[in-house]
Amino acid sequence: MAVSEQLAERFRANHELLVGARDRLQAMVDAGTASADQRKRLDTVKELLVPVKETAVDAAGNVVEVERERQFLKVDPEGKGRAIEVLGDLEHAKHLAVVVPGMGNSLETFRGQADRGELIRQEAGPGTAAVVWFDYDSPQGLLEAASKEAAIDGGPRLAECLDELDELKEDEADVTVVAHSYGTDVAAQAVMESGARPTRLVMTGSPGIEKYVDEAADFVQPPTRLFTERAPGDYVSYSEWHGPDPATFPDAIRMATADPRGEDPVSVHWHNEYYRQNSEALRNVGRVVRGDLGAITTTDTDRGEETRLAWGVPLNKASHVVSSLYNGVTHNHHPPAPDGVTGHDGDDRAAVLDGVAAAYGGVAAPSGPSRASAASAVAQVKASVAARPGNEQSKGPRR
Repeated sequence: MAVSEQLAERFRANHELLVGARDRLQAMVDAGTASADQRKRLDTVKELLVPVKETAVDAAGNVVEVERERQFLKVDPEGKGRAIEVLGDLEHAKHLAVVVPGMGNSLETFRGQADRGELIRQEAGPGTAAVVWFDYDSPQGLLEAASKEAAIDGGPRLAECLDELDELKEDEADVTVVAHSYGTDVAAQAVMESGARPTRLVMTGSPGIEKYVDEAADFVQPPTRLFTERAPGDYVSYSEWHGPDPATFPDAIRMATADPRGEDPVSVHWHNEYYRQNSEALRNVGRVVRGDLGAITTTDTDRGEETRLAWGVPLNKASHVVSSLYNGVTHNHHPPAPDGVTGHDGDDRAAVLDGVAAAYGGVAAPSGPSRASAASAVAQVKASVAARPGNEQSKGPRR
């Protein structure tokens, strides 16, 4: 079977799967038996079934607008949901970007990830296709993100998808994996443990790979080249939850997130702004995807300088608090107070944790930071650490 026929059959089968899920969920809603989650999933499935509009050239050579169904290589509407969507012409593309999202994602947030994939595809330019790969159980908060289990489980599936894409794309087409946040751990597992060999690997806002991995050569094998980005104020990268920040690797190419000429129309800060349209961060990702490596702008700013660019010393301390709290969760001990933060229950730590809440807001949300959601995440970490047996700060009977 020709590649075009294989793809058409896959797209058609997954469209029919979504239609079946929509009809089943709609029947439950009509019967009054649907839960709130099922009602929300129905809205999501309906959205996934909305055709996309794009331009084409008709037989007379005129540019016309056409509609087509969305192109899913895989979709699973059960549980948190999973999906792998193709944006553009996979079969004939010269450049392919495989987008791997991070924590806090589900089928309900897939639209935002597809939008990110489209931004990357448009930035890379003509001849580019993107595959938005969401085929793992994305951690739903800091406690789940403390574990590498989801990455270890998802890495082989990402490697398998990359192998499959090698059979579906043009032989000479290059492949760039663009991973964000916890997605960088998934991508690292794919290349380090499952033998994936994309042409290039981009990591943005990474919490680290492994404690022993402190250079690209530790986990990336030729011909893959590693490119990284760390924005001012990205305290996920600063905390180095899973190991040294890849943006500090001496043999990685660290790309700038700000125009070195100071002519940025769009600023990039925090953890979720790497893919903002018209930003230098997104421009550099596009340059990597299309192989325009000579045009990449680089940076060597250190953490202190970036912190001054962002929000100053208090939030720099905040990143240490999150890192130590995280270590308390993962290493089963009470975290020591970071330098300059007094007492586990003192006012200084509480004030800094408020800073953490502000800094970590928006880890999962594509828009601006949400102080409430971040405060909730920090509270979960504090509660988990405080409740551990043997913790002097624990209150009440042990269970």
